[in-house]
Amino acid sequence: MVFKSDLIKLTEEAGFVSTGVTTPDMLKGLPYGWVGTIADLHTPEEELPTVKSVILLGYYAWDKSMNLQVDSAYFLQREKQKPEVPLENYQLYYEILKDKAWRIVDYLRRKGFESRYSLSIPLKTSAVKCGLGCQGKNTLLVTPIHGPRVRLISVLTEAEFDADEPYKDDLCKGCKRCVTACPTKALEPYKINIPRCMTYAAEKPDASDVPKGVRELEQKLIQRPTPHSYLECSICIEACPIGKHR
Repeated sequence: MVFKSDLIKLTEEAGFVSTGVTTPDMLKGLPYGWVGTIADLHTPEEELPTVKSVILLGYYAWDKSMNLQVDSAYFLQREKQKPEVPLENYQLYYEILKDKAWRIVDYLRRKGFESRYSLSIPLKTSAVKCGLGCQGKNTLLVTPIHGPRVRLISVLTEAEFDADEPYKDDLCKGCKRCVTACPTKALEPYKINIPRCMTYAAEKPDASDVPKGVRELEQKLIQRPTPHSYLECSICIEACPIGKHR
């Protein structure tokens, strides 16, 4: 037996600022499969066939340096140098999240429940189903306390917990600050034109669907600490007034 109160206490001790629980049935009908060429979203059952509960964990990303992405030294020249070398790619906030989520996975496994963390289910829409917040006009999860400054990971487990109620409010209301702040006009309210997003452009240096003007702005505005690393664009996050005072 694992009590939900014990789970919440453990996630707080691990450093997560929000925890929500839902079931695989509640996540049916969410968008799965490929989102452009960015990610292949899986159902919870594809990740863990015996899953009974889906736990969404939110971590407060208080500093934009957490958006650091580091590519393999061969990533930008993979056709020219050692194509047989596996490409490596690391996002700092995901490395933090995986480390912290492992504590919850380990706890549940020691209690006898097969569990695993996952970044491959639709995290933002699942978080709404768990009651953590709404999907904002910048298409990110917006939480009542921290706004969009939250990064997500899920834990899938055989343990059964009471599901939380979905989040029903729209925290954005009439605000459009994120939409107007985006320098490449990638955002419409609640929609994103992916090829116009500077993070997509930085992640896909060879992508032919990135407009020339967007590529020029990406080269100018994206911060690059080294030739093989960059900070993901966070302009729409910084523009959001919710949680900004923190």
